[in-house]
Amino acid sequence: MDKKIDHHSIKNILIETDIFIVRLRIEKHIDIKGKEGRKISEVISDVIKEFEERDSIVGLKKLRVFITKHPVETSQKIILSNIKLRIHGEMREWICQNVPSFSYWVKGQTPSIMIDAHKEIFKNKDYEAFKGLFAHELMHLLDKIDGIERDLDSEAEHSTRNILSILARHKEVEPFTRDRLLVSLVRVTTTGTFLIKDVLANTRAMSFGFDGEIYANYKATLSDVKKRIEFTENDILRALKKDKKHVLDNAFLAYLGLNVSWITFKMFHNQWYKELQNMSSIKIPRIIKKNTDPILGELLKLRSASDKKLIRKILKLTQQNYYNVVRHYCKKLR
Repeated sequence: MDKKIDHHSIKNILIETDIFIVRLRIEKHIDIKGKEGRKISEVISDVIKEFEERDSIVGLKKLRVFITKHPVETSQKIILSNIKLRIHGEMREWICQNVPSFSYWVKGQTPSIMIDAHKEIFKNKDYEAFKGLFAHELMHLLDKIDGIERDLDSEAEHSTRNILSILARHKEVEPFTRDRLLVSLVRVTTTGTFLIKDVLANTRAMSFGFDGEIYANYKATLSDVKKRIEFTENDILRALKKDKKHVLDNAFLAYLGLNVSWITFKMFHNQWYKELQNMSSIKIPRIIKKNTDPILGELLKLRSASDKKLIRKILKLTQQNYYNVVRHYCKKLR
């Protein structure tokens, strides 16, 4: 990461349309070498070109892309010193160590996209899935440049009033002290905001015709998820009795996050949603499914970032329904 940028890794892409010519400078930092690395580089250029052929990528003149085998170090270098997450400072470390791909931009800096090179799509040389993932992250970046994600972050910060209301009426039961519940509610709110951003990014990408590529990425991601992830009522209770509160948080957010994969497909009346919905149906306690399904139902109604009323409703519902699950387990722990 501290090495000088290889001039051969910097390419000027000249894109012609009937109306204009746009030059986008792309810095490609690809840890996968040889033929596979060249193919990944081609896919990045192809996605940029396909978007430019449909519409100008306004405000994007330079882009850094990292396909890295060192995602934690790279993410920390890109965002840790600059990230503006005023809700709770410790969330910065959680983001850097748990998000395998992301886009980042602040005014005055070069926009960046980072993707973990250890993802199965690279091992399987699934370039269609990579194309979908890169298109998805590029849409996140454009939403940032357009100010959409900044507005969503502001809504998340305003939702802290509801968090304070929940904490005020909470009756402490170990491990759910008010301090630790605060951390969980911030994590749930931050993740809920990420999921809203995902739905909007997918909507934008699919409106450009990337349905198949987005589907390929989710299908690859979900292929063995039922074997890898499952939570039972007894497992969660045992974990809570051992002071492992994060297990409940993981169960709630895993089910919610996995099921966001099919939301935009159902929204577009694309029948692929049924397959993704089935693949996302991990084993989960009924209380969690009961409280996450209404959130998914509200996400299905989301058509635009300008629908502030619905966004506030989704965030508040996510916070409250998570707390409903907490109360369920507090009763069992008394």
